[in-house]
Amino acid sequence: MNWDLSPGASLADLATIELRRITDVLQVDHASLFLRDTDDPERTIAVAEAGLPAGEALPERCLLLTQVLQTGRAAEVEDFEGPGGPSCGALASPLVHEGRAVGALLVVTRRASRRLGAIDSQVVQRATRTLVERFLAPGERPERSDVSDRFTRRARARP
Repeated sequence: MNWDLSPGASLADLATIELRRITDVLQVDHASLFLRDTDDPERTIAVAEAGLPAGEALPERCLLLTQVLQTGRAAEVEDFEGPGGPSCGALASPLVHEGRAVGALLVVTRRASRRLGAIDSQVVQRATRTLVERFLAPGERPERSDVSDRFTRRARARP
């Protein structure tokens, strides 16, 4: 696995841009990206975050991230107690590369009027695939098979 990027932008810079988009689209208070530590696979490293600081948004994030990285499946927490009082919910989804969870994407909402649901989960899971394809494994992007040949045929000259 090669985490190198082209010169100019770091993984943290690119991830921060994506996380800001996620917070805007989902209208959540926090989004962050964590990757497994290459030296100690049991640990995660915070790569980037947008919105509230991670510790303020979800103090118990380590438990949620551990669950996601161990199972390789998305996990959700509802109605947890935060430092500022009751909070609403959090959702974490794994970043899967070569069949292994190499990191996680975490989104948190602190508003009682905002509940995370199935659509939010789908958006977060799609975002994790995008992060892996664009930034973590850009050379391994599979050919798209769902593109219609109507748009890929060569044009014929008209008589």
